[in-house]
Amino acid sequence: MKIIITENQKQSTQDRIKNLVKKLGWNQSSDVVGGVKNLTKLGFDNNPMEFLNIFNDLDVVQSEEEENCTLFRYETTKNVFIYDREVNEIYVNDGVIWDALERGFGISYYDVISLIKVWLREVFGLKEYIRNVEEFSHIPDWLTEIN
Repeated sequence: MKIIITENQKQSTQDRIKNLVKKLGWNQSSDVVGGVKNLTKLGFDNNPMEFLNIFNDLDVVQSEEEENCTLFRYETTKNVFIYDREVNEIYVNDGVIWDALERGFGISYYDVISLIKVWLREVFGLKEYIRNVEEFSHIPDWLTEIN
């Protein structure tokens, strides 16, 4: 028996999967939908930019603790990105973003950096030169949870 999925059903499924990823994270969501391949295909049409676009609505706030840092997050101390204006670097939460792009979509380290730079420029208007993009695992723990 062949099952036909309408465009509306496909969009509804994608929306549910995207919300699941935002709520549970990449690893748990992939377990729910039967693996990483299913998650990238069903939720994001194998398009890493579609994955990044689920984060288009992040709150952008000035850090209260670090005057040179802009925080991109959903809730206090749950930073997804940190932009350090003093050194022109973006720090990326590996558990939320980096691992999904690298392991989930199979993107190389340097291509992850390029993709994130393009996305940040398009969505958040970070037009000035970003010297580097680093994973959170490469920065001190205290910086990942600043307010």
